[in-house]
Amino acid sequence: MTGSDYETRIGQVTGVVHSGQGDVFHIEKIELAATRTADALRQALSGHVETRDQLLDLLQRLASLQAQLSEWKELHHILHEILVAFAPFDASLRVMGQTSANPGNGRALLQTWRPCQRHVDYLIDFESRAEYIRPASPTSDVALVDWGSRIALLRHEVEDRLREAHWSLEGLLDLTDEFGYVCDCYLSLADRELRRIVEKVQRLYTHLLGGLQ
Repeated sequence: MTGSDYETRIGQVTGVVHSGQGDVFHIEKIELAATRTADALRQALSGHVETRDQLLDLLQRLASLQAQLSEWKELHHILHEILVAFAPFDASLRVMGQTSANPGNGRALLQTWRPCQRHVDYLIDFESRAEYIRPASPTSDVALVDWGSRIALLRHEVEDRLREAHWSLEGLLDLTDEFGYVCDCYLSLADRELRRIVEKVQRLYTHLLGGLQ
């Protein structure tokens, strides 16, 4: 390992933690400092129940925001992968003439569609286990529609159309346009939420650190 290399093991994973300025902090040192700080705070606040409760509330809010951040990041990644997988299918469909709208080409297009289908399956699985960014989640102040189910519904409509004996190219293009548009909209939503939550976390940390200085 060279002088510019840094390595830290977390369980079975090796890696480093970086600050915004590029400094490297080893996890073991952070954990040790956190343990010592928690012990000192526990002793210092043993007679100040209200202050201790306020601090715990702040830390719980930070933990909740960080959990939301993690889920929005995963959703953003899945939606991006759906759109990447969707692009070859969409391109193949757009070069096809109306005379090619037959069962044989429908089956060929279904094969091109499979990667997109798999990523929509990942999206549905993610939606079923998401805890902090579910539609109408009490921990989020964003009014969400049922994004996973909506995209899955459009997916099934595309597949049903391609299995028809005689399908309309124009109708399928309208359907795939809607599919791409919906995915783009939810990707933009995830991007906005990531930015919004990062800003909230930074603001909370700024208030906390400013109060200690």
